[in-house]
Amino acid sequence: MSILNGQTLLAGAMSGLANTYSTLMSESSSGSGISMDDLSNLSSKQMLNLGGNYSFVQYLTSNFSNIDQDGDGKITGNDLQNLMNTMQSKGLTYNEIQSLCATGNVNSSLLSTVLTYFNKIDTNGDGRITSEEITRFGMDCDRHEIEKKYKSYKATSASLYYNDGVEDDTSSVLDSLKPDLNKTSNS
Repeated sequence: MSILNGQTLLAGAMSGLANTYSTLMSESSSGSGISMDDLSNLSSKQMLNLGGNYSFVQYLTSNFSNIDQDGDGKITGNDLQNLMNTMQSKGLTYNEIQSLCATGNVNSSLLSTVLTYFNKIDTNGDGRITSEEITRFGMDCDRHEIEKKYKSYKATSASLYYNDGVEDDTSSVLDSLKPDLNKTSNS
């Protein structure tokens, strides 16, 4: 039993984006943002600093116009922050999870489970999954496993003790439910 942690998945994606942006900004030609030229012409130092992990660069390149919200031809820190805020509030698409979380920053078992059950996790059907949806799916799976495991542990019999008429000082709730056999009715 292990509850899926959606926050871990989102944090891995956002951390990778932030680290990649920082690495690219360290060598940016303009110093005020990352241009499409910067993404297309990575220096050997940048490639080395990225450690061979280009999935975030590919994501920034293929989504450049969507990320560059002000259309100035650069992805700025504000653009990146807006992207991460959107991801935090609206969640990630299947393709975003594939490209941003398959980098080793995210537990491979978590990633595999989320990708396999993406459509079941996406309970509102918007094509994105949030950390809350992932966590809820994990809890539902764990609940199902517990119910399945303990299905055979049902009460099969119960014993009741009735006083056989011997007077004693002990009584129970059940005594008040038992008809008093010593009283006769005057009808």
